[in-house]
Amino acid sequence: MGMAASQARYLGLTARKTNVEYEGQQVNQARTALANQSANTFNDLLALEVPTAPSTQDFTTLQYSYQDGLNTETISNMSELINDPDGYNYLITHYHYSDVFTGIMSLKTNPQVAFDTRAEKGTVPKEQVEKTDDENYTVNGQPVTKYDPTNEQMKQDYGRILKDYPDFAKIEVENVYTYTGDDGKIYFTDLTSLKNASDGKKDLVNYTIKQDVPAYVGNAEVHAYDPTDSTMKAAYEQICKEFPAEGIATSENIYTWEFQGQTYFATLEDLRASADSAPDPTKPTENQNKLRQYYAQDIKTKIELQQKAFVDLDESGRPQSIRFEDNSATYALSTETITDEAAYEDAMNQYNYDMQVYEKRIADINAKTKKIQEQDRTLELRLRQLDTEQEALQTEMEAVKKVIDKNIESTFKTFE
Repeated sequence: MGMAASQARYLGLTARKTNVEYEGQQVNQARTALANQSANTFNDLLALEVPTAPSTQDFTTLQYSYQDGLNTETISNMSELINDPDGYNYLITHYHYSDVFTGIMSLKTNPQVAFDTRAEKGTVPKEQVEKTDDENYTVNGQPVTKYDPTNEQMKQDYGRILKDYPDFAKIEVENVYTYTGDDGKIYFTDLTSLKNASDGKKDLVNYTIKQDVPAYVGNAEVHAYDPTDSTMKAAYEQICKEFPAEGIATSENIYTWEFQGQTYFATLEDLRASADSAPDPTKPTENQNKLRQYYAQDIKTKIELQQKAFVDLDESGRPQSIRFEDNSATYALSTETITDEAAYEDAMNQYNYDMQVYEKRIADINAKTKKIQEQDRTLELRLRQLDTEQEALQTEMEAVKKVIDKNIESTFKTFE
């Protein structure tokens, strides 16, 4: 029985030793995998590029300029010419900024266009005005008579004209005349306009009342475009030049209004479209579609030219004077160091962002490395425990083997 027990004990110890050795192999494989992860992490660290802060020198250039008597011209590019037949040595690109009268189109949100009865100013070709005798005139064959304040309709129309066109009130009432147009409407004019037209000097200026015409855009009063107003005419002609294919240049019904010191133009068709777009008929000026409006104003514009020039260089090779191909004058060049602050600021912002990304990546790598090291220390400690356990098992197995050998010897030995 003692020998059987010893044999069983020895087999149990052998099995435990085998398990310990197997677990040790597993621990070593895990440590090898951690070592690979650590190597990859180190390679990631080596692959990182440390961001470099921008230098102001990278955004600083020499800028040349000169005064031509009207503008300060800045040279933006100088390309050297080789063997130019006219003797010029550089192709120069230069520019200045100038106010340019420009037509502009914009869309006015919820314009609140309102239609109403309004007075309108117009003209009649001077050829249609005739003087029949000392005090009598005809317009397109229609007789002209003095304004009659006792005529209620005339009085009402006249009052509306004075309200919409206050300048007409400067004309003395006895010099106000009326006639009936082909459309049946009463037209108002004055004696001076009649005389100038009949003498062939100017077209006849007249006023009349129209129903359902543009009256307001927001709080601004709307009036028909007046081509006799030189300022307004200049603005309108510039708009037509900028937008020759649009309605503002082709429509016969142009209206204007003033808003914050600016004169705006729009066609009758566009005004009507906005007015009719209100979704609630009970609130006709609310939530209207955008109105296409036009105006003209001076806009600071970059004027750039490219010309051949002869540039005189000093001993250090720096340009000191310039003479262009289409000008006999020689201009002294001023040199200025220019730093593109906006570009430098953008580069610095990018650097700060890249630095934050870099530091975050370093922190992530360090955290990952620390975790790998902790896991490796845990595995190392477990491996040491397994080594200790294996040594103990080996010692015990040797002791059991001695017992087994002794039992065999005492049991099976026949002769001493």
